[in-house]
Amino acid sequence: MTLLPHRPLGTVAVLAAALLATGCGRADQNGGDGRDDGRGAGAGAGVPSPLDPSPAPSVDDGSSRYGFTPSEPTRDCTGRTGTLLEAGPVESAMGLRAMTVWLTHCGAGSYLLDGYPVLQVLGEDGTAYDVHSLKGTQAVTTGVEDPGPHPVALRTGDSATVSVVWRNTYTNTTKDPVKGERLQVLPRPGGQAGSIAPEGGIDLGSTGRIGVTAWQKEPPAPSGAAPTAPGPSTPAS
Repeated sequence: MTLLPHRPLGTVAVLAAALLATGCGRADQNGGDGRDDGRGAGAGAGVPSPLDPSPAPSVDDGSSRYGFTPSEPTRDCTGRTGTLLEAGPVESAMGLRAMTVWLTHCGAGSYLLDGYPVLQVLGEDGTAYDVHSLKGTQAVTTGVEDPGPHPVALRTGDSATVSVVWRNTYTNTTKDPVKGERLQVLPRPGGQAGSIAPEGGIDLGSTGRIGVTAWQKEPPAPSGAAPTAPGPSTPAS
């Protein structure tokens, strides 16, 4: 089987190719605690608690600067310190969802990453759903290649990415389907967590899990690129 290389996901064709490589995913059951809204505190070991309503000073998602969350990463460190966390577009096909999460180092010195971020799906009120953050994507789809844990050193202005995948399969009708509004990302142990708001939300159905690749460094951003407002979003089916 030929795996798709890990790279920023930008087209539905990439996702369709992943589906052809893996076939239709089988139905999943939520292994949560049985609460009707699917929320709980059992989101896996090491998952941070929901963010305080006040914005974290060292993590920025771009929305405060531009008045919206850009649909493409800006990688713009102008006037920023710490890290900039951004979500790429959510690609969808036949129940499979995929997006790229970008982290840009806007501080001084080096920012070191090694391995997998920890993810947590948050509701509109900031409450965490009972969703397991998986290291790797194989349990969700075999069509996205995971580079595996390796040291990534970012200098000021450098970026790293991960691919995030999930399915919206809904088979456990005794519980409401999970529809998160934000994704909390803890880039590295002991670091500062931040959150992003993917277009269309995070529709996990009753699967109760979300997969992520290890961090991988990206080429330098093109100079002179300016952010633009996103076009109308299409709700994920």
